[in-house]
Amino acid sequence: MSYLPQLRSELVQAAHREARAGAAAPASASRADSPWRHARRWRWAAVNVAIGLLGTVVGLSAAGVFHRGTTVGPEVPPSATADDGVAIAHSVRLLPLRVADPGGGLPWGIRVAQTTRGLTCVTVGRVDFDTVGVLGQDGAFADDGRFHPISDNVFDPLGCDLTDARGDGFVNVALQNAPASGLSGATQSAGGCVVAEAMPPALARHLAKLYPRPRMPTCPAADMREIYFGLLGPDARSITYRSATGALRTISTTGSQGAYLLVLPQATSGCLAPAPTGAGRGGASDSECSYRFRGDRGGPEVPAGVIAAVSYRDGHTCHVPALSSSESMFGSCPPVGFVSPHRARLTSAQLATPIGVREIPAHSYCTKGEAVEPCNRGVPPGYRRISGGWPSLLVQVAFTSRVAIANSASWYEIEMSYPHPRGCSTGGSGGPTNSDIHAGQRIVERMFVPYRCHGVVHGTVTYVPTDGPASSMAVTGLSGQGKPVLVGRFSFTVPAEHR
Repeated sequence: MSYLPQLRSELVQAAHREARAGAAAPASASRADSPWRHARRWRWAAVNVAIGLLGTVVGLSAAGVFHRGTTVGPEVPPSATADDGVAIAHSVRLLPLRVADPGGGLPWGIRVAQTTRGLTCVTVGRVDFDTVGVLGQDGAFADDGRFHPISDNVFDPLGCDLTDARGDGFVNVALQNAPASGLSGATQSAGGCVVAEAMPPALARHLAKLYPRPRMPTCPAADMREIYFGLLGPDARSITYRSATGALRTISTTGSQGAYLLVLPQATSGCLAPAPTGAGRGGASDSECSYRFRGDRGGPEVPAGVIAAVSYRDGHTCHVPALSSSESMFGSCPPVGFVSPHRARLTSAQLATPIGVREIPAHSYCTKGEAVEPCNRGVPPGYRRISGGWPSLLVQVAFTSRVAIANSASWYEIEMSYPHPRGCSTGGSGGPTNSDIHAGQRIVERMFVPYRCHGVVHGTVTYVPTDGPASSMAVTGLSGQGKPVLVGRFSFTVPAEHR
């Protein structure tokens, strides 16, 4: 595809070379055998072919064929032993599933990969060059009109869940206000656009001060999409969903892991709309919407809203409640066919270890990535000063892990219970550790505690295992997690004033 302009140029150049050769032919040559005559025929033939190719290029561009642009890479270099890990090369597959975009152009597809931290990750995007990618539009890549492949190690923040014992993934993602470019979550390197009125102006200005970034354009309303995609497991057979007109449609899942993909125009009214205005998809009024889809969601359970039902090979069907019910956005249709890997059940006695606490008071703190340091005497190279918020005390909690953590299936969590003077929140947390840990490794976590929460703070360190299908988001209380196991307790005192 990208070779067509080059071929056109080479043909035109060849025609000019032939013409120059004809012009230099001896004058004694007969008119019938004149090289110039042959060169003229070659030149016009080449020009006609070039014009035809130019028309082909225009036609292909209109049909959604693009030049290949720079790759969408991870913002932070990925680590095989932290966060989602890195993709295992032989596991990366572009599924044959293709879905048309409501505005035309390249189709949408999904790519599946397993990672070094025991996760199955699903990435959605426009499809070209046998991969998923982002189009240079809607502010992405300065609207360069190219196709930008998504790196194998760029995962949707909501698109990774634990892989089961058979190697199957159970992942469900619902994206609201996703741009037609396919850029899920704007980044500083790729650009992107912001959704109009996505948050209160005062909050937007405050976040802009805390996290400065280049100004981005507003996303065109016509380019906004609702995207539902994922893997329902090997037992899934079909899903029934509500189309943009409100009609129910049933489609078969794809492949051995029950893949599906829905790309719809963003709803502008009803239960699925960003704001409570008018009747919704399926005819629900605002008064009937006790829960409104206001953001993206991800997890092993089937999302409510557009998806109405999932049918399985054994004949049973799970019906997903409408958003007008009191049901949560997730949890109504749990994964079917998930086989839990065998994991040893650890006790508090096996995990118990002393917890050390150190208070690090300072008038100013600086951060670099996840590292936080006091910086009263100036900002260290590579760091930036933290500004805004309540005056706070930096507290370090440290302990030694007595067991190994080899993947995303378990982690450590720190919970704190604050005293309750006026204006103080009820508690805080640190972690999760979210990385591989070897037995005997020293774990160090730093957290801020507001000085207005003065008094004695009590805390615990717990070990959180998973015993079923779970998201890669290490947040205590989500489905699939086992009961937290106590590792140790600690306490410290926050002074009444910042000295």
